[in-house]
Formats: sequence, C-alpha cells, structure tokens
Amino acid sequence: MISMLGGLPDDLDGAFRRFYVWCDAQGVWRARPLPKLTPDEVAFGVRQELEAETRLELAFACTWQRCRRNVHRYLQEYAVARTHRGS
Repeated sequence: MISMLGGLPDDLDGAFRRFYVWCDAQGVWRARPLPKLTPDEVAFGVRQELEAETRLELAFACTWQRCRRNVHRYLQEYAVARTHRGS
C-alpha cells in the first residue's frame, strides 16, 4: 500500500503516531510532537521539532523522541508514587 505521506509502506506511518509531519519546499521532512510539549519535557531534552532528509530517518527520530517523552512521563509518575508512599 502507498502512504498518504509518500511512496513508503503504511507500516512506517506507525512511527509518526502523535506527530504532525510534513515535507517543506526544500524537500526536508519535518515533524512536531502532538500534543505540544510541556516546559518540563523540553528541559528533559525532548525536541520541539525534528527534521530529516528522508521519511525513514524521520521515522527513527520520531520513535526515539516518543520513547524519550514516555521515559519523562514514567519518571514523573515514579516520583509522585514515591512521594505518596513516603519514601
């Protein structure tokens, strides 16, 4: 199957889950995470915009950023859980 974002298979589109993805006039692929990042996530190192020469490179970057965002969320939840336990 052909994706709406280009000529690669649909299974690559899963990497772009929760990202707004576009190709600019110079042919550079760009992505922004959805929903918008919090100041804490930016401070943790989650990038506000990603860019790559190919969709495949952008898919790797988006996957890495989504994982980094998840780690941030888990660390926050763990900190809250420790606070509630009194440890």
